[in-house]
Amino acid sequence: MDTTLILPAGYSPAMENLLNIARKTRFDFPTEKIILLGGLLNASAVKKELKQLGINIVDIPAVGFVDFLKHLNNDTIVLTSPYGCDHDTLNTLKKEHFRFFETLSKNVKDKLDFINNSKGKYNIIFIGNTNTIEANYISKESKYSFIFYDVNDASKAKAVITEREFNKAKTHILYQTEIAGSSFDSSLDYLKSLLPNAIVEDEMSDENYERKKNLSEQLKDNDVIIFITDTTSHDKYLLEYYHLTTKNLLYAIVKDVKDAMVLKIPSDKRILLVSDGSVPQNIVNDIYNYFTYKSLRETVPDIDKKH
Repeated sequence: MDTTLILPAGYSPAMENLLNIARKTRFDFPTEKIILLGGLLNASAVKKELKQLGINIVDIPAVGFVDFLKHLNNDTIVLTSPYGCDHDTLNTLKKEHFRFFETLSKNVKDKLDFINNSKGKYNIIFIGNTNTIEANYISKESKYSFIFYDVNDASKAKAVITEREFNKAKTHILYQTEIAGSSFDSSLDYLKSLLPNAIVEDEMSDENYERKKNLSEQLKDNDVIIFITDTTSHDKYLLEYYHLTTKNLLYAIVKDVKDAMVLKIPSDKRILLVSDGSVPQNIVNDIYNYFTYKSLRETVPDIDKKH
């Protein structure tokens, strides 16, 4: 049994950045009330660690941040959402004299910079859900217009795309962080069919692009994939997230070593371990070490201790 760990492993860059800032903030302000302004997607382990740090998550629509802050005591320390914090909210934080720290992820910032650096010279289509913090942030903060393709109501975007004279060689498609599912796949397929020369900016849009790419490059027939995740999403979501829905493969989903220990995997199989960014590095290491140890136990004969 050969086990390969797909790198990078552990938390996604956005969650690692958020936790680093949260830990430092709690260290610097051991007794103050601290909140995170905005919910988190598929991040149970991160939520648990924030709770252990005594940091509450304010999970409300982004459009309600300003009103919420106006009724909050300004001695509360605020961490802004890793998915974005628009100028109205930032101005309120400053005006009401809150102490706050921004946790904006590089992934979201890169997408906003990409739109702003385009200077309107080429078309940009953004695929996402309109009710998310990231979509609201990018829509409000972008200096140049782009087409927002709502996966739940794409009729308006479709009409604009088909009616407008698009320069097909200069259309770039971005998509929302962590978005996956059949509605996303169908939306992307539709846009590709309509605009065959459009460039899909996968690496910019997807925080876990590198680990997905490494998995696809190393995956071979008869391999067993073990997804390390603490999300509650069903199997179909994970297969779509890693673009594996068209493959015939063996896979399992685990969140810790206990889950891994109950798996019955033939010793002649090669195991690929891949995390989705929702599980910390130490848990990933524990699972990898377990399979490495198990492989050694299967290949090294027992030593006869009788004399």
